[in-house]
Amino acid sequence: MKALVIASSKSVRTIIRVTLESHGFFTDSVSDEKDAIALIQQNNYQLICVNKTLGSSDCRLFCSKLRASPATQSTPIIMLSALVEQDPESFMVSGITEIFSKNDISSFSDYVQSLSKTIDNSNFISDGRILYVEDSMSIANSTVPVLNKRGYEVSHITTGEEAIKLYDDEEQDFDLVMTDIILAGKISGTAVVRHIRGKEKKHKSPIPIPILAMSSFDDSSRKLALFQAGVNDYVPKPIMAEELLARIDNLILNRKLFKQLEVQRERLEELAMTDQLTGLYNRHYLLDSASKKISAAKRHNIDLCLVVIDIDFFKSFNDKHGHAMGDLMLTKVAELLSSHVRNNDIVARFGGEEFVILYDYCPLAKALEKTEVLRKALEQLKPEGLTLTASFGLAQFNPQDKDFDGLFVRADEGVYLAKGNGRNCVVSV
Repeated sequence: MKALVIASSKSVRTIIRVTLESHGFFTDSVSDEKDAIALIQQNNYQLICVNKTLGSSDCRLFCSKLRASPATQSTPIIMLSALVEQDPESFMVSGITEIFSKNDISSFSDYVQSLSKTIDNSNFISDGRILYVEDSMSIANSTVPVLNKRGYEVSHITTGEEAIKLYDDEEQDFDLVMTDIILAGKISGTAVVRHIRGKEKKHKSPIPIPILAMSSFDDSSRKLALFQAGVNDYVPKPIMAEELLARIDNLILNRKLFKQLEVQRERLEELAMTDQLTGLYNRHYLLDSASKKISAAKRHNIDLCLVVIDIDFFKSFNDKHGHAMGDLMLTKVAELLSSHVRNNDIVARFGGEEFVILYDYCPLAKALEKTEVLRKALEQLKPEGLTLTASFGLAQFNPQDKDFDGLFVRADEGVYLAKGNGRNCVVSV
């Protein structure tokens, strides 16, 4: 990062230079306008600091000249003054970005620190895919290289028809749509925006794609219509490259952050409903889902059966083989149970060595048959060469069961009876 300091006083130049260099700027210092112009023609400065007093030169006139030059039209220009200005507007109009008092160097230092971070961020190489809709080849030919240099992959097309076709291609995955409003063809940029937002609404997209609109027309009614159609940002033409990149970077970065939040949200939901040891659904998820299935069973007379499974002598197993081996056995049982259920069934770890299966659309006779197959499979599993069996209690939902608790109590009673019958058996209640 490079900065130019212009002040007739050597002590002022030193104070400014030390402040700038403390925040990572390399500085050139001159005492008058003539030397400053010569250096500006030879260097690319990210910041220019001027003293209000420039010898015989008028600070405002000098800054106006800088703003008229393509090399410095967007460069921040900071003025330092010994006094609080009574007419700061006249200096701002001339092109000065900020005014600081020489007696408040700490505020100037804070500004320089913030600016240095902004410049560092603006130099990063980004990534992402942009769908760019622009029918002016001269504008596109100057814009695409700027975006490519930034690290973006750009698909440039000229008509709204092509834009919709490319966006609808499921193999395409864009991070941003950037479109002109007046396009070649019969479909306008605004219609492209409405199509994209309509499709997102239809498919309930959790993270809408950001859309940046551009136009040579800058009237309020047109901008309002664009925002109502669903654009996220709008820039009038001609567009300064630095501003365009800043807007694009912000839109794509925000989308990436939203994606990260969505992944974290899904992960938290998964943690909230999953047993961490076995990967099965947990008790919380079971109770919530079972309540919904029971409500559906009542309304539509659906056959619903519940199996409660309790591993036999598991406490003794843990005492003999250790809790690590016990945990391994639980995971093996969970894998077996998962392999014997359908997608619409629910298998969950209810707690400890107790598991539950909720058979959906399954009459009692069929549930009994499936549970007996499961009992035999568990008996033959023999993980690590060790024999495991379980007691199974089975109950079918009936109108006397007001809720899941009533159904569970009957199935759990079946487990109790199975234990009394010598274990390793299925009892239907």
